[in-house]
Amino acid sequence: MEVYLEVTYLINALMILLTFELLCYLLNIQMSQKELLKYVLTYNLSVLFLYIDFFDGFLLLYDLLLSIFYFKKLTYIYYPLYLFIYISLLSFLSWILPSAVIFQSVLIVEGIHFISLLIIGILCLLIFYFYISFCQHKIHSDEYVDVKIENHQCLGFIDNGNKVFYKGYPVIFISKEFLGEYQKIDRILIETANQKEWIDLIMIDDIEINHQLLHHVYVGVMSSHEYDCILNSQLLGGLL
Repeated sequence: MEVYLEVTYLINALMILLTFELLCYLLNIQMSQKELLKYVLTYNLSVLFLYIDFFDGFLLLYDLLLSIFYFKKLTYIYYPLYLFIYISLLSFLSWILPSAVIFQSVLIVEGIHFISLLIIGILCLLIFYFYISFCQHKIHSDEYVDVKIENHQCLGFIDNGNKVFYKGYPVIFISKEFLGEYQKIDRILIETANQKEWIDLIMIDDIEINHQLLHHVYVGVMSSHEYDCILNSQLLGGLL
């Protein structure tokens, strides 16, 4: 049977897109269109490796290396979930498409059937719709959680725009008034909406966020009193 290379490439790209959108649901995080496009293009390069005689499982190793590059310390959360969702979609589509076969973790399409493609299209539209609704909800709702620092109780704002990491770990920001005297371990440059500024970086041994106890958390000391605490959405892999 003739292999439809263009359809194979597009369907696998679509699977990767759906995988990351479902990943956002499970981890309660939001990814920008630019991030999603970047992941789809780089992860879907694995289709081209089918023309090279690599060992079995090489494409899964390639995905693991990409996950380490993109997600660093959080790979242990992202990669297993990525595999679970991707393989589930792979198995489902191989069942829906009677002329498709799985080879080296890629769905090879050897024919086109209108009914099967219609079912896949409806499934994709439903996932797209719920993902867009999910993103709109994340954008338009202020998310606050309880934060306990030693004997101080405050409200932490989950900021999806906080992408600050230090040595691969997410950084949260706490108002100076909740910290008292502290021991600085470093200074980092951050960029806000209006300016760039240097802030002190410390490490807190124990902090309780939304009733979850975290140990050895990197904290940026804020001079602003607009928020008590600004949390990084990647804490606990986004499971806040």
